[in-house]
Parts: sequence; C-alpha cells; structure tokens
Amino acid sequence: MTTSNDPRELRLHFDGPMADDHMLPAEALVNAIRQVQRIVHLLAKEHRGEPAGKRLTVSADIKERFGLVCKLPVVGGYDLPVTIGAPTQAVSDEVLAVGERFHAVSGSLTRDRDAFDDLVPDARYRGLLVDAYKATQPLPHLGLDLTIEDGQGNAILRSGHLEYVHNSRTDAAFSNPIERGRLVGMLVRMEFAKQSIALAYRDGRILKATYVAESEAALLRHPRDLVQVRGDICYDAAGEPVSIGDIDEVAEVDESPVQIEEIVYDDRRYVASTPLHFDVAFDRGDLFYEAQGPFGILLSADSREDLVDALRAELRLILRDYAEGDPGNMSSDAKKLRDQMRSRFGL
Repeated sequence: MTTSNDPRELRLHFDGPMADDHMLPAEALVNAIRQVQRIVHLLAKEHRGEPAGKRLTVSADIKERFGLVCKLPVVGGYDLPVTIGAPTQAVSDEVLAVGERFHAVSGSLTRDRDAFDDLVPDARYRGLLVDAYKATQPLPHLGLDLTIEDGQGNAILRSGHLEYVHNSRTDAAFSNPIERGRLVGMLVRMEFAKQSIALAYRDGRILKATYVAESEAALLRHPRDLVQVRGDICYDAAGEPVSIGDIDEVAEVDESPVQIEEIVYDDRRYVASTPLHFDVAFDRGDLFYEAQGPFGILLSADSREDLVDALRAELRLILRDYAEGDPGNMSSDAKKLRDQMRSRFGL
C-alpha cells in the first residue's frame, strides 16, 4: 500500500467474486473510469466558475489538465490506482485544488444531505454530479461493489454510503430551471390552434413546445426537418431539456465553417495574422454541433451560436494560460501550443 497523501491520487477498489481473483469485467472497469473522469471534469468546471451548461461541454484545456491516468492494479481485490493529471505535467495549484475537492465532495456523500448541498450549492451541478456518482457503480448482475479510495487505500466513498445519491431526486433543490436558449430537434407535429409543436430530441424523447405567432411561417417551411429553435427551455436536474416555451426564432441547421479573426480578452484585442478556421459538423444522431480547428480545439454545443461562444471562450483560456503564461511551468506540448498561439497573434 502506498503512503501518498497527494490529493490527485485515487484508487478504484472493486470487491466481488471475480475481483477477488484479480479479474474484472471490462464493462465495469471502463464505466467506472468514465464516470469518475466525468466527476473530475465537472468539479474542474465548477472550480473555474464556469456555468453548468445545457450540455456538458469540456474544453481541451480541462481535458489536458484534468485527464485521469491509470496505473497498474495493486494487490487486494481489484484495486486500480489513478491520478488526476498526467505525471509529466508540472503540479499546479488548480489541479491540487480540484483533487482536494473530489475528496471532499465524495466524502460528503457518506454524511448527511446538508454536507453535499453545502459543498455544491449550484443545483445544476448537484444534479449532474449525482447522476455521475450513481453511474460509477457496477450493474447489479455483475455482483461487484466499487469503493473510491484515496492514494493510501482509505475509503472515501463506499457503495453502501450512497443513500443520499439514491434519494436525491426527491430533493426540492432539483426543481426545473428555465433558461433562454437554443437547441435542435426534428419537427414532428404542429397544432395551429394551440400554437404548439413537438420536437423529436435525443434518445427518442419528444419535447413539447409553444411558439409565438411570428414564428409559424418559418416552422411551416420545415415540416419533418431538423430545425434550430430559440425559446424558454425548461431543464431537469441532469441538465436535459424537458419542454420549450415561446419559440421566437427558427433556423436551419448550418454546417458552414466558423472563422474568428480576433479575440477580446482582458480589455485587449488580439488580432490573428490570418483568420482562425474551424470546420463545423452537426451530429444528426445526438443532435449537437461540433467544431474542430487550430490549437487542437474540439468542442460541441447544442446550437451554432453556443458553439461560437464556446470557441471564443476556449481561445481566451488558451491566451491566458499559454500565450501569456510562464513557459517555465509548462510541459513540452504546452510550450509548443504557446509558441503557435503567440506566432498566430503576433505576440
């Protein structure tokens, strides 16, 4: 057993018939890693003060800084050590803070309901974290239990301590929030008398929506088509839309490239030597936009407008942390990104 007190270090400890023989179904292992990575990403976004968006969009910077690295299993059931952040990276205060927050938030689920609520005051983040913590556990038919441990092998969160998680959906804190926003769905039905429509959304769900009279003509031009609409979107605790009100904007899906010529950050204009070109594609299965382009940026969003906003936000982060950052604290890959950014913007 290690003696590390590094908050970046965790263990995923499985108990059960197969685990006792140092074996594990791939399904259980892959799912646990994926969900713990999701929890770390959520905590990183929250730590940075980023809003919990309608769709969990993780920036390239967060993926690089907070990616999980798996090590060889150690003796004792099936015990997999993982580290937050690549070991080749310089240890930053931000990564340490997120590691400490992972320990605190996970541990709070073993106590009373107020402990978790106090640590995560944002209801949207609570809902997303609850879903991720629930999903870490292996499916019942596998006969396995997962305990999340610190680097020393001390339990942070046992499967039997998830009472808060399993009862959380009754919490009034998860009342449905409403935000003005955009999303894309398939127009499948219109009721003119009620000024309402039905949109086929992800996973076959049908969203009921109402529209203002001025939008009717645009809707009629797109029967059985994918349309992007803007309205008052009501979300559940997991951040998924459940209905839309007062649609006042209707647009076709637009996959034309995005070009960004300048970035405004900290009251300063950064003008690129040549426009930054991002290819745009729309995923017709999961109904989201995706953009890919310079500096390894790959982002997704529910609408084209949200995608452009996300690209600008990501470029501001790269400017702040790389182009204007201290190269002495950067990995070799980070230094290359810094040089590319400074060259493109004439810094």
